[in-house]
Amino acid sequence: MKVYRILPAIFIVLAYLAVSPASYAAPKTQAIRFPSGITINAEVADTPASRRRGLMFRDHLPEGGGMLFVFEEDRPYRFWMKNCKFPIDIIWLDAQKAVVYFSENTPPCFSDPCPTYGPKESPARYVIEVAAGFVHERGLKVGTAIHFE
Repeated sequence: MKVYRILPAIFIVLAYLAVSPASYAAPKTQAIRFPSGITINAEVADTPASRRRGLMFRDHLPEGGGMLFVFEEDRPYRFWMKNCKFPIDIIWLDAQKAVVYFSENTPPCFSDPCPTYGPKESPARYVIEVAAGFVHERGLKVGTAIHFE
Protein backbone atom coordinates (compact mmCIF):
# COMPACT_ATOMS: atom_id res chain seq x y z
CA MET A 1 0.00 0.00 0.00
CA LYS A 2 1.27 3.44 -0.88
CA VAL A 3 1.83 5.84 2.03
CA TYR A 4 0.13 8.75 0.24
CA ARG A 5 -3.17 6.78 0.22
CA ILE A 6 -3.33 6.52 4.02
CA LEU A 7 -2.16 10.07 4.74
CA PRO A 8 -5.69 11.56 4.41
CA ALA A 9 -7.05 9.02 6.91
CA ILE A 10 -4.26 9.79 9.37
CA PHE A 11 -4.92 13.52 8.98
CA ILE A 12 -8.65 13.06 9.69
CA VAL A 13 -7.98 11.02 12.84
CA LEU A 14 -5.45 13.57 14.12
CA ALA A 15 -7.81 16.46 13.37
CA TYR A 16 -10.64 14.72 15.27
CA LEU A 17 -8.41 14.12 18.28
CA ALA A 18 -7.29 17.76 18.26
CA VAL A 19 -10.86 19.14 18.41
CA SER A 20 -12.73 16.41 20.26
CA PRO A 21 -14.32 17.44 23.58
CA ALA A 22 -12.09 14.99 25.44
CA SER A 23 -9.04 17.05 24.42
CA TYR A 24 -10.28 20.17 26.25
CA ALA A 25 -9.52 20.76 29.90
CA ALA A 26 -12.36 22.10 31.99
CA PRO A 27 -11.95 25.85 32.43
CA LYS A 28 -10.92 27.22 35.82
CA THR A 29 -13.73 28.99 37.63
CA GLN A 30 -13.86 31.55 40.40
CA ALA A 31 -16.73 32.50 42.71
CA ILE A 32 -17.14 36.30 42.75
CA ARG A 33 -19.27 37.90 45.46
CA PHE A 34 -20.86 41.31 44.94
CA PRO A 35 -22.03 43.69 47.72
CA SER A 36 -25.67 43.00 46.80
CA GLY A 37 -25.12 39.45 48.10
CA ILE A 38 -25.16 37.78 44.68
CA THR A 39 -22.34 35.41 43.79
CA ILE A 40 -21.50 34.48 40.22
CA ASN A 41 -19.39 31.58 39.01
CA ALA A 42 -16.93 33.12 36.55
CA GLU A 43 -14.71 31.31 34.08
CA VAL A 44 -11.12 32.49 34.56
CA ALA A 45 -9.16 33.88 31.61
CA ASP A 46 -5.61 34.19 32.91
CA THR A 47 -3.46 33.29 29.92
CA PRO A 48 -2.86 35.35 26.78
CA ALA A 49 -4.83 32.83 24.69
CA SER A 50 -7.83 32.65 27.03
CA ARG A 51 -7.92 36.44 27.39
CA ARG A 52 -7.81 36.89 23.59
CA ARG A 53 -10.70 34.47 23.09
CA GLY A 54 -12.85 35.71 25.97
CA LEU A 55 -16.54 35.16 25.20
CA MET A 56 -16.07 35.05 21.42
CA PHE A 57 -18.34 32.66 19.48
CA ARG A 58 -20.52 31.78 22.48
CA ASP A 59 -24.28 31.96 22.19
CA HIS A 60 -24.91 33.16 25.76
CA LEU A 61 -23.60 33.38 29.30
CA PRO A 62 -24.89 30.68 31.62
CA GLU A 63 -27.31 31.86 34.32
CA GLY A 64 -25.23 33.18 37.22
CA GLY A 65 -22.08 33.01 35.11
CA GLY A 66 -19.45 35.41 33.86
CA MET A 67 -15.81 35.66 32.89
CA LEU A 68 -12.94 36.95 35.04
CA PHE A 69 -9.87 38.27 33.22
CA VAL A 70 -6.74 38.27 35.36
CA PHE A 71 -3.71 40.32 34.31
CA GLU A 72 -0.16 40.32 35.66
CA GLU A 73 0.16 44.10 35.82
CA ASP A 74 -2.04 47.14 36.34
CA ARG A 75 -2.91 48.92 33.08
CA PRO A 76 -5.94 50.62 31.49
CA TYR A 77 -6.91 47.53 29.45
CA ARG A 78 -9.24 48.06 26.48
CA PHE A 79 -11.76 45.41 25.37
CA TRP A 80 -13.68 44.89 22.15
CA MET A 81 -16.72 42.79 21.26
CA LYS A 82 -15.46 41.16 18.05
CA ASN A 83 -17.19 37.84 17.32
CA CYS A 84 -19.41 38.18 20.38
CA LYS A 85 -23.09 37.38 19.91
CA PHE A 86 -24.79 39.20 22.80
CA PRO A 87 -24.40 42.42 24.82
CA ILE A 88 -22.66 42.32 28.19
CA ASP A 89 -21.61 44.57 31.06
CA ILE A 90 -17.84 44.87 31.53
CA ILE A 91 -16.37 45.83 34.91
CA TRP A 92 -12.74 46.90 35.44
CA LEU A 93 -11.21 46.43 38.93
CA ASP A 94 -7.94 47.63 40.42
CA ALA A 95 -5.49 45.39 42.31
CA GLN A 96 -7.56 45.83 45.50
CA LYS A 97 -10.65 44.60 43.59
CA ALA A 98 -12.49 47.91 43.64
CA VAL A 99 -14.43 49.04 40.54
CA VAL A 100 -12.49 51.66 38.55
CA TYR A 101 -14.67 51.70 35.42
CA PHE A 102 -17.57 49.88 33.78
CA SER A 103 -19.26 49.67 30.40
CA GLU A 104 -22.97 48.83 30.49
CA ASN A 105 -24.90 46.98 27.79
CA THR A 106 -21.77 46.78 25.62
CA PRO A 107 -22.97 45.73 22.14
CA PRO A 108 -21.52 42.97 19.95
CA CYS A 109 -19.39 44.09 17.01
CA PHE A 110 -20.39 42.93 13.55
CA SER A 111 -18.03 45.05 11.42
CA ASP A 112 -14.38 46.08 11.28
CA PRO A 113 -12.93 47.98 12.92
CA CYS A 114 -14.63 47.23 16.23
CA PRO A 115 -14.80 49.97 18.86
CA THR A 116 -12.92 49.39 22.09
CA TYR A 117 -14.19 49.96 25.63
CA GLY A 118 -12.42 50.63 28.87
CA PRO A 119 -10.77 53.24 31.03
CA LYS A 120 -8.50 55.70 29.29
CA GLU A 121 -6.32 56.25 32.34
CA SER A 122 -7.48 54.15 35.32
CA PRO A 123 -5.27 51.08 35.63
CA ALA A 124 -6.98 47.74 36.22
CA ARG A 125 -5.74 44.31 37.27
CA TYR A 126 -9.01 42.40 36.75
CA VAL A 127 -11.93 42.66 34.35
CA ILE A 128 -15.28 40.91 34.83
CA GLU A 129 -17.77 40.27 32.03
CA VAL A 130 -21.37 39.63 33.09
CA ALA A 131 -24.85 39.67 31.54
CA ALA A 132 -26.08 43.02 30.25
CA GLY A 133 -27.99 44.88 32.96
CA PHE A 134 -25.97 43.40 35.84
CA VAL A 135 -24.21 46.68 36.79
CA HIS A 136 -27.49 48.60 36.98
CA GLU A 137 -29.44 45.84 38.75
CA ARG A 138 -26.72 45.44 41.41
CA GLY A 139 -26.13 49.17 41.87
CA LEU A 140 -22.40 48.98 41.17
CA LYS A 141 -20.47 52.26 41.25
CA VAL A 142 -16.84 53.28 40.85
CA GLY A 143 -15.19 52.38 44.16
CA THR A 144 -17.47 49.39 44.91
CA ALA A 145 -15.42 46.54 46.43
CA ILE A 146 -15.83 43.08 44.86
CA HIS A 147 -14.76 39.90 46.68
CA PHE A 148 -12.93 36.83 45.32
CA GLU A 149 -9.72 34.93 46.05
